[in-house]
Amino acid sequence: MRRLVGLVSIAVAFAGAPAAAHAQASTGDQWLRRPVDARTFATFLDFFTYDRALRFETVRGDSADLGGVRRVHITFVSTPGMRVPALLYEPSGGPSPRPAVILIHGGSARGKETAAAVQLSQLMSRAGFTVLAIDMPHFGERQDGLFTLFTNPEKAERLYNQPPVYLAFVTQLVKDVGRSYDWLTAEGQADPRRVALVGFSRGAQEAFIAGGADRRIAAVAGLYGGHFDAMETGHLAAACPANYIGHISPRPLLMINGTQDQDFFRAVSVEPLFRLARQPRRIEWAETGHQLPTPEHQAMLVEWLREQLR
Repeated sequence: MRRLVGLVSIAVAFAGAPAAAHAQASTGDQWLRRPVDARTFATFLDFFTYDRALRFETVRGDSADLGGVRRVHITFVSTPGMRVPALLYEPSGGPSPRPAVILIHGGSARGKETAAAVQLSQLMSRAGFTVLAIDMPHFGERQDGLFTLFTNPEKAERLYNQPPVYLAFVTQLVKDVGRSYDWLTAEGQADPRRVALVGFSRGAQEAFIAGGADRRIAAVAGLYGGHFDAMETGHLAAACPANYIGHISPRPLLMINGTQDQDFFRAVSVEPLFRLARQPRRIEWAETGHQLPTPEHQAMLVEWLREQLR
């Protein structure tokens, strides 16, 4: 019996078969069925406190003119001993202070420099937003040896399904988002009342957490994200988006997802999480798999951001 259980576990975790992943994802967790109460949620916020007076010690690197958008590589101090590499996209002209967007990439080795992150950043910046695309811990320029292949099974085994490690990852990333807000409003000429958070894939899952934890964020958009991905088996309550998404309200939430997504399943990962969100909320479905939003939905995202950050 033990050998049989082991074989089943291996098949679910590593085979990547949609049916097996769907069966695993359907179990969810207790917080997807019933999030923690307000008193417990308040204790989670202690994880994300940091010194807002800490100097940024900003370092500006290479810059490029992308035809109406100026892109600058920067790094800044987030917490003691932790620097965040980022790409700053600034539109040419326009009033100042500007509305701004913090972008969190998906779980790719290249981090903020993946094609999806670059395309979304340029799209939003050309629409008039200052965009700060940051690297998540362990990804992009913050690679530290946790991953070698950056495959879905490896990420699940070493991070997503290691509850204490994943909580540390979430905790640092939420602080990084907070410091990104601080940097944008202190050094990036952003309007403090008009800073949105946009996440793609894994970044969307983290955006639901960061947006629920940091009340200064004006609006939250999650693109092709959800509760568990196909290979996740569990996380601690303080790292579960189900315990945060309801706290984004009364700030607006937008979700864009694919009906054929084999990473974040519609019926068991996306729709149950969306039901926990409160108004104003909106979800849009594309007849796609797990991918960059279609041109139609990219245009919808821009218009939604304009409406929320006007």
